[in-house]
Amino acid sequence: MKRIYAVLIFVAILISAGLLFSAAGQNFSDQGAAHPAILLVSDTKVGESPVASIVGPSWIKHLGVTVLQTRMGQMGGSLPVAPASGDPATVSLKSVMQRFLPAFRSRPGESEGILSEKFAASGADLYRWNCQSCHGPEGKGAEPEINSILGPVQGTSAKLTRDRMEARGIEADDEMVTQMSELAAASLRDRLQHGGKKMPAFDYLRSDEVDALIGYLEKLAGVPATKRDGLIVQESAARIGEHMVRGTCHICHDATGPGAGMGQGTIPSLASIPRDHSLSGMVHQVQYGSCTTMKLTGGEVMPAYPYFSEEEIAAAYFVAYSGGKPGNRQ
Repeated sequence: MKRIYAVLIFVAILISAGLLFSAAGQNFSDQGAAHPAILLVSDTKVGESPVASIVGPSWIKHLGVTVLQTRMGQMGGSLPVAPASGDPATVSLKSVMQRFLPAFRSRPGESEGILSEKFAASGADLYRWNCQSCHGPEGKGAEPEINSILGPVQGTSAKLTRDRMEARGIEADDEMVTQMSELAAASLRDRLQHGGKKMPAFDYLRSDEVDALIGYLEKLAGVPATKRDGLIVQESAARIGEHMVRGTCHICHDATGPGAGMGQGTIPSLASIPRDHSLSGMVHQVQYGSCTTMKLTGGEVMPAYPYFSEEEIAAAYFVAYSGGKPGNRQ
């Protein structure tokens, strides 16, 4: 009976700490702000092509809210990607896109293979592409709407679980602590796989990507190092584009549908973006957000995402262009 009572108490602790966390600002810069270095395919425009495996309305439309009624998709932070970070994905992706862009213009038949080349990426990269826009760079979210992910991740640690229980005067043997931390770990993975009432599912993540992502979440949450610490995974430019489109863009953008004209107050669909916007224009829009004119004319404003590099934005752009085929479910 004592064991059952302790388990029930601990489950309540996990819930109060945010185990059942919901998903999901930024300062908007004017178009007159300092411009990023413009990528070369500045005049590229393409026909409508839906991103493969991305269907249906945006997540905020699914929830029945507008951009102004939620912080989802707007919590990414104001720090840009460091150009000399040494991150393996940042360095490798830059090299890939430098070869891809000229090939796309002159030898389009060869360009898809370049987008599919594999290189190493980290759990921190996966977090930026899929989680940061809602949970923020430190994982703290925007409570009460977007719960912190730190508590749920801390609940997966046997050491931190024991510390919590002892701080509350709950006696626990090793078996009990192990069972509780395993329960928290299973709940965390289930939430990533199936989502929740306000959190979308991330069922497109491979098992190795989930392990690397959780390894980074453990680091954010101050969990003692595990075998997942520092894991890297094999990604491609196309897969990076898919992560960004599914994990960030689809929060606000429908998969298919119309574009958005000035003052219409509608958010353009993912499929319409390559048709209506050049690559250089898309890079600027993503990194700097909506211009002052758009805000004044009543259109839906877009937050800035300075923590996405030009090459990452280009990868997302060409995934939309190609229908996502190169990176679909790699």
